[in-house]
Amino acid sequence: MNKESTNLVERVRFGTFELNVRTGELVSIGTEPVEPGSATVLLREQPFRILRILVERQGQMVTRQEIRQILWPNDTFVDYERSINVAMAILRKALADDADHPKYIETLARRGYRLIAPVESQESTADRPSEDLLRAQKELHSVGGLPRNWLAIVASLLLLGIAGALFWRHHSRIVFSSSDTLVLADVTNQTSDGALDEGLSFALLVSLEQTPYLNLLGGDKLHETSRRLGLSEDTKITPLVTPQVALQVCRKTNSRAAVSASIKDIGNRFRIELSAIDCQSGKTLEQVVNQAETRDDIVRTLGLSAFQLRASLGESRDSLRRFNQPLDQATSSSPEALQFVTLGYEKQLSGDIPGALVYYERAIEKDQNFALAYAAEGSGNQWLNKDAAALAGYTAAFELRNRVTIPSRFRVETAYYGSARNEWDKACRVGQEWVRAFPRDVIARINFSFCLANLGRHDEQLVQAREAARLLPSAPTLIRLLVAAMCAQRIDEARETYDEAISRGMASPGLHRYHAQLAFLQNDKSEMQKEWTWASQDPLRGRFVLYRESEAEGFYGRSRKAHRLAQMDVDSSTKAGLLSDAAGFESSDALRDAEIGNLRQSQASVADALRKSQDKNVLMLAALTFARAGNIKQSQELVDKLNQLFPNDFTIKAFSLPTTRAAIKLDEKDPAAAVEILRPVTPYDLVISDNFACVSPAYLRGLAYLQLKEGNLAAAEFRKVLDHSGVVAGFVTGALAKLQLARAQVLAHDTTAARKSYEDFLALWKDADPELPIYKEAKAEYAAMRKTVH
Repeated sequence: MNKESTNLVERVRFGTFELNVRTGELVSIGTEPVEPGSATVLLREQPFRILRILVERQGQMVTRQEIRQILWPNDTFVDYERSINVAMAILRKALADDADHPKYIETLARRGYRLIAPVESQESTADRPSEDLLRAQKELHSVGGLPRNWLAIVASLLLLGIAGALFWRHHSRIVFSSSDTLVLADVTNQTSDGALDEGLSFALLVSLEQTPYLNLLGGDKLHETSRRLGLSEDTKITPLVTPQVALQVCRKTNSRAAVSASIKDIGNRFRIELSAIDCQSGKTLEQVVNQAETRDDIVRTLGLSAFQLRASLGESRDSLRRFNQPLDQATSSSPEALQFVTLGYEKQLSGDIPGALVYYERAIEKDQNFALAYAAEGSGNQWLNKDAAALAGYTAAFELRNRVTIPSRFRVETAYYGSARNEWDKACRVGQEWVRAFPRDVIARINFSFCLANLGRHDEQLVQAREAARLLPSAPTLIRLLVAAMCAQRIDEARETYDEAISRGMASPGLHRYHAQLAFLQNDKSEMQKEWTWASQDPLRGRFVLYRESEAEGFYGRSRKAHRLAQMDVDSSTKAGLLSDAAGFESSDALRDAEIGNLRQSQASVADALRKSQDKNVLMLAALTFARAGNIKQSQELVDKLNQLFPNDFTIKAFSLPTTRAAIKLDEKDPAAAVEILRPVTPYDLVISDNFACVSPAYLRGLAYLQLKEGNLAAAEFRKVLDHSGVVAGFVTGALAKLQLARAQVLAHDTTAARKSYEDFLALWKDADPELPIYKEAKAEYAAMRKTVH
């Protein structure tokens, strides 16, 4: 048997766990929770499907070959052995099971696995007859003979018949569960109007996505499955999904139904038809047919048809009332505007941002109330680091947000508050509301996770990233989870996530970039070298990976090599016209020079960076760099400029400017003022936003306490830096914090601890450039301490 059963009851119990075989929810019913603070785990797709097979077999062996055939189609090119091992490791972790001494899953060497705990089926209340029906049956069966009042029998039979009819009518009605998935096909255009080819599919997607009742199969998974099945030869980023393709993908992904739509001419009018088709039987579950009187009515009529289909698929009246934005307002009544924005999305996904912006502008020309086109324009300009143009697009979309669907409004608001204005506190409030209203929305989870990262709340962002990856394991969600796990110091989980991404055949510059960071955190020189080699083959595409190499060299005190690598990145980015990236690399390198005492080099580099670009991120880094390099006048000028240009920017107001002002006070030898300035920044010490992070407030606060001779307070701040290497991410202050901790311990008269901290730092910098000022200071201090001790 190599097929998953669809006949399992909804819930099963084994040992101290209960599994919902539809949703993948694993609940600990024992005395100890599966994870601290939680007795519930939502299993990822592959571990969940393996556990389902084991439960179905109830003690019989499941071979690794069977697992392979169920989890991956025959034409899938992945490392099966490694992928199964990763999935089994995740499953055992969720069950708190030990492979050597198993309580639940026994490994049969070189053959497979079996579930050794007894399995009990748990009856679902949805499978039980109604109370009225049971009572009527009981009353009828208790009748021994013909009663004197024979009308009672007739009444009993009638009651039974009515109750049964009501029961079966209720249970034959189509109702979708939270785990049921719909596969949406593209609209089939049977008219001669070419403008209807592209945009109507996008409009229908917006209409069906506006309700949390329906769970549409993610576009990434749909197109990936289609390609793996050999169903599409379309080379577009988002290839056409015909009704036939949708149905086959539906079956392959164990989805519930496929939704197809068509439009055709009927004289001067248009016939719009929507159908929901059962995946397994191929039978039509529901069908809606409407007519649009004119071309301008097509989008509105499509939205009405989608609303009627939702009602026929079991959505409640309350839900239909709440999530019912007219589609011509939520998108556009202009087929051309819809066509242009869809073509723009295609361009943007392919990396042609300028080409995408041309289409977004044409969409806006056709419909100046098209909120989603303005939002797309803002996104495109943001990719090009055109902050003013991005803000203008997001602002226009924000002002029109009451026209769009509720999920689209959430997207517009998080983009406006977060990406455009950096008001991450407001963006997070919207993100939290979004996740509550649409718990299965992957974009909601990713956006909320990103918001939380920008507030330094990494344990919380990890929760959201985990759920996004569980809902839709894909490149964006797994990379988000990889980053979140590193920031939360869950390095083992980060490694598991990377392994899962590789097992799924994923490869992207982003995955290379964060794998390089992970390898650095694990001190895995072999894996780091693999990433440096990959990036060197295409320096422009791999520029962020190459900068990781520069940071790693700087972390170990090899400043000359770090500077040479950074300059290569600066030069290649400049030649490609990526001036903002080039300036970012150069200003980061300048800040590193300032921290190690190369003050003249630091000021020269940051001045050069400002000549290349004066975008917000470069200005923030430059202001701090000048302060740390001792150029207070230049730093203060940039502080004033940032304050004037970005008066409502949360990152600048709450984090960047206070940190830079504190650095100025340190240079002015006023550490008490620096501590006071940084006091309200404490909740944001772990913020990761753009190029400004690295636990900088805590590091500077520690330096201020050193100047104040408060050894214990200083030590606490430097330990915070050392304890959050995933946030520091290889910047040189992560190494220097060891030296500063030693200095704090000297002040606290803890000589033994201080000596060890000095030795840890000097061992880390054993190959450092000997002329570095801070390295010379460290060696001299350590030598003096040893003489004093002896």
